[in-house]
Amino acid sequence: MKIVILDRASLGEDTPIEKLRELGELTVYDSSCADEVCSRVKDADVVILNKVKITREVLYSADSLKLVCVFATGFDNIDISAAKERGIAVCNVPGYSSDSVALFTAAKVTALCSHLFEYKRFVTSGEYTDAGVPNRLTPVYHELAGKTWGIVGYGGIGKAVAKIARGFGAKVLVNKRTPVPDVECVDIDSLCKNSDIITLHCPLNDSTRGLICKEKIALMKKDVIIVNEARGAVVVESDIRDALINGDIGGYGCDVYSTEPFSKEHPYNDIMELDNVILTPHAAWGAYEARERCLDIIIDNIKSFFDGKFLNRVDK
Repeated sequence: MKIVILDRASLGEDTPIEKLRELGELTVYDSSCADEVCSRVKDADVVILNKVKITREVLYSADSLKLVCVFATGFDNIDISAAKERGIAVCNVPGYSSDSVALFTAAKVTALCSHLFEYKRFVTSGEYTDAGVPNRLTPVYHELAGKTWGIVGYGGIGKAVAKIARGFGAKVLVNKRTPVPDVECVDIDSLCKNSDIITLHCPLNDSTRGLICKEKIALMKKDVIIVNEARGAVVVESDIRDALINGDIGGYGCDVYSTEPFSKEHPYNDIMELDNVILTPHAAWGAYEARERCLDIIIDNIKSFFDGKFLNRVDK
């Protein structure tokens, strides 16, 4: 069996990929640009990737390819229709990063709500020492208890975040495609109008692309905190920038972008230095435990496929 990893660098240097050598011949590329992918997967039986795009052209040029494994839960970078046409299986890894992403989500929410970095800078700049006052309570911050925390998407990550929100004493509202009885589910407009905090954990598809836009922002409270841990294109990034510059939202945290890494022309370059903005480099999924878990599930996916079993298939 020939296994090819297309973007090793995005998996973390300490992820124990050597485990894959037990399954067959392993070829590893740190990264693969678009015009390199076809030649690199041509003779592979199994391809493993994180963010590389697997297009129709790639799938139709890979004569030996039997299985595509995405080192992630989301698989919007793979042409599933073309994979079905070619009879190539595609597996994802559901649920492996729920606790890791929930950690980053909570960290952003709590830091933004408490103005944590502003208070830290007050001390590290020497202002605290020079002030001669034992405390400082501006900018004003509020407890999360009694606030309303809106969650868009209620899979494993959304549920983990809901547990954290309830732990702080917040009321939880959820927007999801199919309402469930164990949580208060509302439409997106109601969630936008009523939430003090909004965190995004939904997949990117036709119904969620550009979901948070200027029209939805206009419904929100002026001091709302928004955190995007879904996909960059779930929000209209220029509308988020404008809302922050105009003071239409209270704060913004983001780990995902429509183009990764984003360019010097990206709208977020205009806001990244603001006190009420926290941008991180698509790192929320990648706690060591999560990456190790993801790799182990990929190994199970490969073994199951070649044993004729159906595990974590997204092409059916």
